[in-house]
Amino acid sequence: MKRNVALTVLGFIVLALHSCSNKGISEAAGGDLPTNYIIIRDGSFEPVRVTAVRNSTFTFVNHSGATTGIYSMDSMVINKQNIAANTSYVFKKDTVGTIIYRMAGKPTVTGSIVIIP
Repeated sequence: MKRNVALTVLGFIVLALHSCSNKGISEAAGGDLPTNYIIIRDGSFEPVRVTAVRNSTFTFVNHSGATTGIYSMDSMVINKQNIAANTSYVFKKDTVGTIIYRMAGKPTVTGSIVIIP
């Protein structure tokens, strides 16, 4: 009888330890946060300002009808050339702050991403 109790307890311990492991479960690419879409038009971004939490993704979708580029004001955070018409570019930033970006060849066409904790 003591042996049956010991085996039962051992079985529960093994089951508990197995259920606590992440073995066989992979992380979703990009986490569980949905993407934030920014539409590139010929002379604008829609929306002009996006606020999202840290580790969010931002998908720039080019509906301008021509190949274009997106650059942050310092050209280092975002520096994506040649986004073909009807394609997209995905951007992700894991720090908080404001990123102001512009359209290549049209420096007055700007937008901003505000990343909060």
